[in-house]
Amino acid sequence: MKKFPETTFDQAVDVLIKNKKERYINFTKQESNVCAKGEIELMKILNIKTPLWIKYFDRDRTPFYQKPNPNNKNKTINADLLFPPLTKKSFGGEIIGSGQRQDNPKEIYDSLKRQGNISSKPYEWYIDLRKLPNYRTTSGFGLGIERFIAWALAKVNIRDVILYPRLKNIKTYP
Repeated sequence: MKKFPETTFDQAVDVLIKNKKERYINFTKQESNVCAKGEIELMKILNIKTPLWIKYFDRDRTPFYQKPNPNNKNKTINADLLFPPLTKKSFGGEIIGSGQRQDNPKEIYDSLKRQGNISSKPYEWYIDLRKLPNYRTTSGFGLGIERFIAWALAKVNIRDVILYPRLKNIKTYP
């Protein structure tokens, strides 16, 4: 069975920099991430015609519950599946995000601290779960249904397929 191509986050950033596409990278004092247009540009540069896995994102730019990579504590055990646009200007980019969850309370506290001293108080219940004797490490993924539909229908923007739009500063009722 043929698998989708993959690259690491650092390799993806290097490709964008090498091709003078730094404007698609959001650099911060903590780490960096690639914007949605950068994902599309990366697939163009690499001439990717199938979905592409990008793995091992910067730890300080991913949610605190992502498990650090034991080979590099500044990276996490996670991956995004990017889909190339079906037509020149249609929707593409991240459709699926996945990752292994933190199973170590100390690492969770460390991630919260690293990401700007975020208070652990709202997350104590989550941290306490990891202290249970039968707790097992878990992993998860999220499939963006609206993203997938926008991609499959070759729509330009995800707003074109949202069934129930969220409107900023406007209270709506189902």
